[in-house]
Amino acid sequence: MSTRRVHWTALALILALAVLVRAVPLTYSHFWDETVFLQHAGVILDGRANYQEFFLRPPLLSVLYALGFALWDNIYVANIVQAVVTTLGVLFAFLYVRGAFGAVPGIAAAFLFAFTPYLVETSHELLTDMPAVALMLAAMWLFDKPGPRFAILAGAAYALAVQTRFTSLFLIVYFALDASLSLKKLRQLAILGVAAGVTIAPYLIWVRWNYGSFLFPFVLARRIVTEWTAPVAARFYFDAMLEIFPPSLRLLFALGLLLLVMRWNAALGSQTKRQLVLLTWGLAFLAYMLTIGHKEVRYLLPLAIPVVIISAMSVTALFRWIARQERPVWVAGTLFGVAVAVADYASPLQKLRDPWTDRSESEEVQIAGYLREHSTPADTIYAAHNFPVLAFYSGRTTVSLLPIQAEFEQVWHQAMAQPGFLVYYPPAGIKETHSKNPHFMPDQQFIDASPEFRLVRSFPSATVYHYEPAGL
Repeated sequence: MSTRRVHWTALALILALAVLVRAVPLTYSHFWDETVFLQHAGVILDGRANYQEFFLRPPLLSVLYALGFALWDNIYVANIVQAVVTTLGVLFAFLYVRGAFGAVPGIAAAFLFAFTPYLVETSHELLTDMPAVALMLAAMWLFDKPGPRFAILAGAAYALAVQTRFTSLFLIVYFALDASLSLKKLRQLAILGVAAGVTIAPYLIWVRWNYGSFLFPFVLARRIVTEWTAPVAARFYFDAMLEIFPPSLRLLFALGLLLLVMRWNAALGSQTKRQLVLLTWGLAFLAYMLTIGHKEVRYLLPLAIPVVIISAMSVTALFRWIARQERPVWVAGTLFGVAVAVADYASPLQKLRDPWTDRSESEEVQIAGYLREHSTPADTIYAAHNFPVLAFYSGRTTVSLLPIQAEFEQVWHQAMAQPGFLVYYPPAGIKETHSKNPHFMPDQQFIDASPEFRLVRSFPSATVYHYEPAGL
């Protein structure tokens, strides 16, 4: 078998396993952010109007879910779409690295992207992070190819990445750094910018038409993560990197940095320059993310691009070094490499032994089901927590009470003008919140003192009240 065929066979096996571990288990119950994108898919597909956050959330992932639901109206479709899109990130990682560094580093990068446990976990969740990384890699690969046609496609992929996750905007720094190394790429960069503008223009026009400003969701999203959520210490992200990247990947990355330093005094080749561009962009992205008060581990996932690629170069260097050794060293090195791969990257494969579907209902989904069964389409659901979950699974009009927390006692009559149900979550039972003040209103004391609320059902972490506005 030719070397080329071996590479493509290995890639096909990696991709097949990658899509499986990202798809299963096909899940019925989803959490807060996931249900926002599922709800938006419903808005796009059938025009449901009970709840939406398009004023804040990028649209592309929901568009992809809607296309899937149009083919098969089953909630499991979202898991399948997510798996396919995020597995494309593995493919584009291979194509990008193969073009810049060679086929063997490309296979190594594909393997690391495919089976790094945290990347698999976040690829399974119905969130924008890993789909955005996939589109970023697609744009980077296309930008590397010569000619205006590929620059146009790179700009389109970049714009789609931005419409998947707004922080993908920062990829323009990579393109600028890469273009600075070659005057020929400055023209490519200009074409990319124009193509990206044309691609994103319909979305910006739609935003302007509906919300009065082309940049409304970008500005609002920035305000939420910098002003309206509780700030998190910078140390959080340094701990987060330990969670994202397993020990072997951290060691490989360190080795890659060492190899870069060792080549520093030599004439810098194109591969070394590319690694320096990736490293510089990664450091700049990390510095930018540290300026934002609201922090989550998954927000650092774009760092997987430089870390995995530089680590793949280390894998290649080790592989070539071992191949030059005597047979006992070669065998020992190979066995050690396999042992490390099993220890750090085999865990995602273990879930293939478990059931491939999960029909269990989380408590939030059970609450939404109760509301769907005991309410009418005329009722409105009010909540200060988990409201997207309640909206998606109940199908009822849902109002978030978060925006009025600061002046709740002054404006609650206007905000809660329609009869329906209040879902109250005691602060002690809320596992995770990013609010500066997690003491949500209405609180228990307020509810007990207000005759408009009548208890109808208690759940372990929440209480459902029937709500009848005064005067109705």
